[in-house]
This record gives sequence, C-alpha cells and structure tokens, in this order.
Amino acid sequence: MAETHPNEYLIHKYWARKPSNILREYISSHFKNADLLVDPFCGSGVFLAEAKKQNINATGYDINPLAYLLSEVTANPPSITKFTLEADKLLKLADSFANLYTVDGKEIRYAVHRVESVCSNCKEIGSIDHSSKRGSKYHCSSCGERLFFNFEKFKGTKIVKIFDRENKEYTEKKYLKEQEDLIRKVSLPVGNQNLIPNRRILAFPGMRLSDLFTPRAFYVLSELFDAAHKVKDESVKNAVLLFLTSSVAQSSRLIPYRNNLSTGGPAWTIPGFWIAPLHLETNPIIHLQARKKKFLKGIEALDRAYKSTSARVSVLNRSAHDALSELEDNSVDGIFFDPPYGDNVPYVEFSAIWNGFLRKKIAYEKEIIVSDRKEHVSSWDKYARDISNVISLFDKKLKRRGKILMTFNNLDPRAWKIVLDSFSKNGYVCSEAKYQIPAVVSSKSQTASNTSYVGDYYCIFEKAKTQKKSSHDLFHLTESAKKVLRSRGGSAPKNLVHRVIILTILNEGMNTGFLDRFEEILKPVTTQDGEYYHLRAELSDEKNDASSVEQLVKNIAESSLRDGRKTLKELYEDILEGTSEIGSPLLNEVKTMLSGIVLFDKDFSYLQRAHQNGSLFS
Repeated sequence: MAETHPNEYLIHKYWARKPSNILREYISSHFKNADLLVDPFCGSGVFLAEAKKQNINATGYDINPLAYLLSEVTANPPSITKFTLEADKLLKLADSFANLYTVDGKEIRYAVHRVESVCSNCKEIGSIDHSSKRGSKYHCSSCGERLFFNFEKFKGTKIVKIFDRENKEYTEKKYLKEQEDLIRKVSLPVGNQNLIPNRRILAFPGMRLSDLFTPRAFYVLSELFDAAHKVKDESVKNAVLLFLTSSVAQSSRLIPYRNNLSTGGPAWTIPGFWIAPLHLETNPIIHLQARKKKFLKGIEALDRAYKSTSARVSVLNRSAHDALSELEDNSVDGIFFDPPYGDNVPYVEFSAIWNGFLRKKIAYEKEIIVSDRKEHVSSWDKYARDISNVISLFDKKLKRRGKILMTFNNLDPRAWKIVLDSFSKNGYVCSEAKYQIPAVVSSKSQTASNTSYVGDYYCIFEKAKTQKKSSHDLFHLTESAKKVLRSRGGSAPKNLVHRVIILTILNEGMNTGFLDRFEEILKPVTTQDGEYYHLRAELSDEKNDASSVEQLVKNIAESSLRDGRKTLKELYEDILEGTSEIGSPLLNEVKTMLSGIVLFDKDFSYLQRAHQNGSLFS
C-alpha cells in the first residue's frame, strides 16, 4: 500500500513522484548492497534516494534541468549549516524589496488581478466584469463574440483587490491605482526566455517567461536568482537554486482566485500556462519565508537518512541515450524505468517556468516525448524509435541476470505497445506485474480520462531463459473483462476495464497486438456508453461465479480480521491482493463498503461485532 510522501520528498513540487515505500520494497526484494542501479529518467530522484538509503550505489540522468537539480539535491544534500547561511542571505535580500509589496503601510500578501482581453472580432477590450455571460462562457458586450482569456488575447490586467498579511481586504481606488502605478515603474530584467509554442498547454507564439508573472514579481525573483547563481559552493548553490524555484509557480499569474480564498490554499493545478480571468499575485517574499521551514525539514530528513550509508549517487543533466551510451557494457545490476508518457504530460515544457530562472539550455530534440509543440516536433514514430533505442541500450549495459523495474502511469495502448514491443525485441519478458493505487487520490484524478488513471503499474522485466511465443488466445482477455463487469453489476468505467486487461496481457505473456485492439476485442461481450462498458444482455444470464466487488471486499475483511486486529495498511493490502483481478477499489470506497462491519480506529481495523463484545485485539 502506497504511503504519503515524507518530508524529504516534499522540498519541491514535481509530477508523478512515486511512493517511496513501494520503491523501497522493490529495491530490497530484487537488489543487494554491491549492486549498481541506474535510473535513466530520474525525475524527482526518489528511486536514487531510496537506493542510497539501502547502501546501494546508483546513477541517474534527466534531460530536464529542474529534474536534475531536484534529484541531485535529494540524493546529495548540502551542509545544513552552509545552506541555512545562504538561504538567510537571500531572505535578507528579499526583505530589501518589501517596499514593492506595501499597502497603507502594511505588507501585501496577495493582489487580485482581472485580465483584460481583446475581442477577436471588434477589437474592444473586455473582462469578466465587462462582458455578457452565457452559461460558462463570456461574450463581448459590444458585438457578442466570445471572449478568450488566454495570452493570445491578453491585453493586460487591472488590480481589483488587495489582501495584507492579516488578510485585511483593500478595494479603494486609491490603493489599487497606487499598486498599478508601482508595477508600471518596474523594469523587466534581461535574460528573459521565450517559451516553446504549444497551444495544447497554452504556450502561444511570442510568449516569454516574464508573461507568466507580474513585472514586480518577475523582477524580485530575477534579482534573487542572480544572487543565488553567485554562490561558490556547488552543492549549496544547487540547494539554494532549488529552494528559490520551489516558490516560483506560487508567485506566478497561474494561481486562480476562487471563492474569496475561503476554500483550500491557492496552487497551480491546471496542466498548462492558463492565466485565469481572476488570478492572484502572491508576494514572493512571504512565500519564500514559509518555504524555508519546509525545505529545511526535508534537507534535515535526508541528512539523517544518509548517516549510516556509504553508497554513492551521481546525477547527470543529460539525455538517457547519451548517458547510457557511455556506460560500460554488462556493468549494471538493475534499471528503474519510468518511461516518458507519450503525449500525456510534457514535463520539460511545463518546467520552463523553473528552467528559465536556472539559465540552462535544453536539448529538446533529444527529449523522448510526443508533443504538439511547433518547434522540435516529436511524433509517435520518433517516440517509438527513441524508446526502442533506449531499451536496446538497457540490454547492452545490464549484466546477464540484471533486472528492469518498470513503472508506468498510462492507459494509452500506443505507448504500452511501443514499450512492450521494444522489450520483446530485446528478449525480455515480464515476470511480475502489479497495479498500485496511490496514497492520496484527488477527486479530479478519480474521474480522469482514459489516457491516464490514478495509479501506477509496477513490472519486473528479465531476460527470457527460453524463447516462448506470446499467446494469441482472446479467452483470458474477454474473461477478465466479464469478471470486472459482473463484479460491478454489469457496468464499469472504461479505464478500469482497460487497466485489468493490460495487467492480464502482462501477467499472461500475451501478444502486444491486443493493446491497440481493445474496442474490437471487447465488442462481442460489451456495449459502450460514453466512458463506460456494459456487459451484453445475452451474457448476463450466464452462470456467474464472480462475487460483487463489495461482497468480495467484505469476505476478505472478515477473513483478514478474524484472528485479531490489523493496521489499516495491512487490511488494505489484503484487499488489494484479493481484488486485483477485478480492479481493486480505492481506500475510501473500501471504507464505505465495510461500514457497519469494520471499525476503523485511527491506524487500526477491527471487526465491529468483536469490538462491541469487548474483545479488543492486541
């Protein structure tokens, strides 16, 4: 069961960070102290850190400068004393800009900006307060044309509210004008980078890094980064730069203003550079002060974790292909492979908000990705070639009994087929495959589209001992689908059915050609309705040996807790194992199913009737 991230993995925002306890278990089960492990797409560096904690040498690569920096600091943290000294210098420098964020003698926490947009038809300037709303869309009050609030139509902003540090609200015109005049006087620093145009992530032609910020926020951040780049100790400089980048997104225009700040904390949650019609400008000085405590906690936790290890971890800001090519053949015991997600998430393009301040050039042409960007175009054909080349290098660099631990958060059959075909071409078979539900699942993730789901697949690939033909028998796939549907009353989300089918293909060694034929394979046993599959009516009368998922969960809980209490983690792991063939439910679903049967008391679970009889298990 995945656990939430501890302090050492919370020093910086990063996508798709894997649960450390799951990686720790795989490392301890499949590798040993004298081994050398490689993570060619190291991302946030969790795998490298967990290997180091177990006294195993490791090396990681990432083409993304932000990912390299995060992995390097996570795997090789700086002296706490030296970092604190430099961080305090930066905070003192930040305080010198406090006059830029002052209203009526008080320190500003937020300013609320309203976007002004140019009508594409009559060229009038409109905003959400000066337009007509029809449903969820806004239309020009002059000609009725739809207004778009994105950078392509961006004319500027007006400040409509200010909040000081005590959350006192200011809306008087004199205060608003004073702030706008102040912002207009700020000059943008040099070194402002262009973004790679990609309409899918709302990066339009001519858009620059500074467009994601107000002029004063960009000025303050640029001055702080200038100072950080001058730190001489490389390890400390890396940590200080990472500390600053951890506040960059929060200080940008990408934070929507919602519900008068009454629900949740403001955060960058939209996948792309969307500047909301009403958005926040957060005082970067206040945010940095708050971030220092969290960052320091993470560094201290890493320092404690590495006290008893002599393992060494190296991290390189290079492409996987280039770095792997220089490794000695037959020298690696294990590879952690978290493949780039096809056209799902363009991490490097998103990371421009951080990388622009790091002043690193990115070799986009070497990135393994499928992207709609207009420069350094990357297609599915290129993705297939790149993945095939990297897996061929795995085969050269791994020792004869080396293993590949692959994790993948993807339900796109194109990406799966490319990856599995490349393994098969190089003589590797999947010896183990599981699906792991994460510790925390947002409501948005629970309703995610079919190309991505809430959890990760974990697979072990090893060199095939004998050549074995993959199965072309559809029986296993259709039976798996029928089990899932029957366990849920005849209907189930497509992404859930696809998830179980992918697991069946992996565990049964089936032909990868099935991966892009889901609809054709399932047509004889299902009908479709939007995002759901339904079991065909003529099959619903067949003998049904499959229990409903709810009944199965209840049976597993009764059996698991019969001899005494268990931790919630232990109980849920039993349920995950027992329901894997029909698609394991989320933890909150399990608790609902077991209401009235199991008592959840803090970290422990009891059969409710035993608890009521006064028999508390020890």
